[in-house]
Amino acid sequence: MPSDFDLSPPDINERRRQAFAVLDKAPFGWCQIRVILVAGSGFFTDAYDLFSVNFITILIGYAFFGGVLPATLDTSIKLATAAGAVIGQFAFGWLADHVGRKRMYGIELILMIVGAIGQALCGSGPGLDVVGVVIFYRVVMGLGVGGDYPLSAVITAEFAMTKWRGAIMNTVFAMYSPYYLLASRR
Repeated sequence: MPSDFDLSPPDINERRRQAFAVLDKAPFGWCQIRVILVAGSGFFTDAYDLFSVNFITILIGYAFFGGVLPATLDTSIKLATAAGAVIGQFAFGWLADHVGRKRMYGIELILMIVGAIGQALCGSGPGLDVVGVVIFYRVVMGLGVGGDYPLSAVITAEFAMTKWRGAIMNTVFAMYSPYYLLASRR
C-alpha cells in the first residue's frame, strides 16, 4: 500500500478521499483490464440473454406449435426478461448498497446461469406447458440481467481512475456489440 495513504484519520469520509486519491494516481494496469474483462463479459452475456429470445421463440414455435408460436405467447416470452430486468435493477441496486456489491454480483450471476440452464432444459408435459416454464426461467434470468446493469456500472466506475473512467466505462458497455456480430453468424 502506498505510503501516502494514512489509516489514522478517524473520519470514514477522509479515509475514502485518501483511497480515491491513491487510486487516481495509479497508472492504467492489470486491475483496470481485469475490471473491463469481468464487467464486459457480464454485459456480453446480458446481450446474449436478452437478444437470443428471437431465436428461442422461433424454435419453440417449430418444436411445440407446428411452425409458428402464437403472437400472445411470443410477446409474453419476450417481455418476461424485460420485466425481470426492471425488478432486478431496483432490487439488486438496493441490496448491493445494504449487503455488498461483491456478494450481489455473484448472486446475479447465479440467477443468470440458473435461468439460462432452466430454459435450455425445459419441455412440456401433461401438467406443464413449455411456454409457462420458459417464461418463469426468463423472469429469473431477467432478475440477474437487471442486477448486472447497476452492479457492473458501479464496480467499473469504482475501480477506474478519474482520467480513464469514461474510456473504461465505454469499453465495458460496448461489449453488447460483439454479441450482435456473433449472433448474425449462422
